[in-house]
Amino acid sequence: MDFADEWLWVIFVAAGLILAILELLVGVDTGLDMVIIGSAFVIGGLVTLPAESWIVTVVVVSAIAAAYVLFGRKYVHRRLLVKEEKTNVDTIIGKTGNVLKTINENDDGLVKVGYEEWRARSEESIGEGVEVVVMGIEGVTLIVNKKDGGV
Repeated sequence: MDFADEWLWVIFVAAGLILAILELLVGVDTGLDMVIIGSAFVIGGLVTLPAESWIVTVVVVSAIAAAYVLFGRKYVHRRLLVKEEKTNVDTIIGKTGNVLKTINENDDGLVKVGYEEWRARSEESIGEGVEVVVMGIEGVTLIVNKKDGGV
């Protein structure tokens, strides 16, 4: 019996633990891949300890890791996916409205979008009655631009 037969399982367990720790340091940006592959190393190393064969250790670890990559990875990444949904306020972006109080470069104005009146800001002066498009929101203030073809 040589070194590989007796101690390879320890190397695999240590490598698995290192991968899990790296995942903690990197964050969940890797989609938990390093934790699961590291777990494959740990489980493979511990399960094959009684076999005392480096070949069995490599085969078991490879099989577990391959099973995850082929079958489990897509499921795990789908479960971790964060869906971006617009909030009620975000749905106003892209809508049009009319200026009720003149918007100056250094002074907020007032815009009516739908049935609501909003404080509004623009990079250019926009007079009363001009139709505007909502480009964004900063707090409770709309960022607007003149609508194409607007006066």
